[in-house]
Amino acid sequence: MVILENPRRMVMATLMHSSSSLIRSLSYGVAALAFVALLSSAGAAPVAAQDEVTFTRDVAPILQQKCETCHRDGSIGPMSLRTYDEVRRYARRIKEQVSERVMPPWPIDKTIGVQGFKNDRSLSDEQIATLVSWVDAGTPRGDPVDMPALLEWPEWSDSWRFEQELGRPPDVVVSTPEYTVLANSADDWPWLESQLSGLDEERWIMAGEFRPGTADSWDVFHHANPMIYRTDGSVDGSLRQVRGNEGTIYAEDSGTPVGPGDYVRWNMHMYAIDRDVDAVLQLGLWLYPKDAPPAFRAEGADGFSCSQYTGHGFESDPLPNRFGPSLVGGARGLSSDPQIVRQGDLLLPPNSWATYRGVYVMDRAARLEVARAHMHVRGRYQILEAIYPDGRWEVINKFHFDHNWQTGFLYDDDSAPLLPKGTALVITGVFDNTAGNPHNPDPDQWVVRGDRTVDSMCHFRMGLTYFDDAEEFEQVVREREEVLRRQRLATDDGGQ
Repeated sequence: MVILENPRRMVMATLMHSSSSLIRSLSYGVAALAFVALLSSAGAAPVAAQDEVTFTRDVAPILQQKCETCHRDGSIGPMSLRTYDEVRRYARRIKEQVSERVMPPWPIDKTIGVQGFKNDRSLSDEQIATLVSWVDAGTPRGDPVDMPALLEWPEWSDSWRFEQELGRPPDVVVSTPEYTVLANSADDWPWLESQLSGLDEERWIMAGEFRPGTADSWDVFHHANPMIYRTDGSVDGSLRQVRGNEGTIYAEDSGTPVGPGDYVRWNMHMYAIDRDVDAVLQLGLWLYPKDAPPAFRAEGADGFSCSQYTGHGFESDPLPNRFGPSLVGGARGLSSDPQIVRQGDLLLPPNSWATYRGVYVMDRAARLEVARAHMHVRGRYQILEAIYPDGRWEVINKFHFDHNWQTGFLYDDDSAPLLPKGTALVITGVFDNTAGNPHNPDPDQWVVRGDRTVDSMCHFRMGLTYFDDAEEFEQVVREREEVLRRQRLATDDGGQ
């Protein structure tokens, strides 16, 4: 739901599926970038040849675009990567992280599935080759005249990533109450509340970004899923926060309402580090213009279980819910209204790998706008597949899991998967409870489903807009087909 045109958005090829045809996009790319310390040699830098890759001309612009938002003083990166001397010190480690596609964090398989995303922070093949060539050449500095001016970064408390995408700061900012996480303490799950302010009438949210109030706060949040409680008694939970997830930009024709008197209830999960932290999380909201609300309401931050559970259809009888009130009403967790099935059991034997799978049959047509894996420290990856009513099968994406970077992948409006009613979604989760998993605290333990970080989970978060009206969904399909037709024509004309 981005109003301003994004010149960086990738144009993707697509496949079509629906009850008659549905649109799907595939593309290929590469990701990565570096952070973490390893000293390279400390001798004087060699003089660059005319055709050599240099820091000033070739490397510095890439770092400014892809790295400095985290790797600068006062931000969350472990070191600053702004000047030649700072970067050269970590050159060999940078090459390693870039080549292995570890940084910047973009934990998705780039060789299969949809590849058009609004928030793609990965490096291109050319950018990776440039960084690797620079290290292999001995880290030449280059001509100082070629060095771009140092970027002026705002203070952490004034910095919003979606501001670049949306062209302006958020319209409303709401913060959690400060909560002290004691050093080396047990996991904690406080429920906190914050009043929304700055609204004098009902508006519609086009995007929401999460930001730790301080860089230190970053280290202690597992998640802080907010729910917006409306004055009309409804509850919206479509914005979800976990460590490493920036937030959500809704599709350009969808959003969720908010108004005066509403408040936020935060479903927190905090975990301790080696020092006390006074933690604060902020949520910035970008609003649609008053006179231009979206056509559809985005209902989904649905949690789809991949813990040996199969489900479909609606469930009407209310069930107890340890997570708080249902988002819409009725039995939370047993259908797409209000939430796709989740919270199945799992058991990971010591020193072993395990695979779990869940299946859900869509009882309504929907558009998938946000996708995010959720496991715990023993999770390795999740795969989302779709079997369409016409019998076609597709891998939508393979999501590598990194507990520190639980990225919410925001599909481009022209790439967001369209799922007809009757589509079977299949989610597979793979766990590594061995010593070969660097995040595993103890491979000799039996691990069960639980809320602690050292326990495990296997559900998949999907931001969905549902279409109760079949004609509305078919119209969305037709509009997508027209976009693709124009893209094909432009490509054909450009190739002549």
